[in-house]
Amino acid sequence: MKRTLVVSNPTELEKCFPVMKELRPHLTLETYLSIYEHSKKNDSYEIIAIEEDNNILAVMGYRILYDYVRGKHVYIDDLVSSEKFRSKGLGAELLKYAETIAKEQKCSGLRLCTGLENERGMKFYDRNGWVKRAVAYNKKI
Repeated sequence: MKRTLVVSNPTELEKCFPVMKELRPHLTLETYLSIYEHSKKNDSYEIIAIEEDNNILAVMGYRILYDYVRGKHVYIDDLVSSEKFRSKGLGAELLKYAETIAKEQKCSGLRLCTGLENERGMKFYDRNGWVKRAVAYNKKI
């Protein structure tokens, strides 16, 4: 039976790593755990997972942010379904979960960024009612 869970312990967090690594292949388990620890402590970052038969099928990482453009909003950092479970509605299910969180937290909306090369992802967000509103810039130091 499929269930949605708020990741709340080290065992669940480690079970999510292989799916997260599909989105973030540069991560090692050590880096993943360290970033999670800091993000959870400093930004109240949460990971939501969809699990079935003790297997993680999809994960979403998000934070509640405040800024002058959007006010209080949900920012989705990470959203990925395992390759073998894509196109089964799991991503849409997690986006709906995020909408519920935004409503419960009285947020003005939701926000996320994706790479320009992620055409499949952009089509997915378009189909799910998201609107392209900005171009993000990045500069490595």
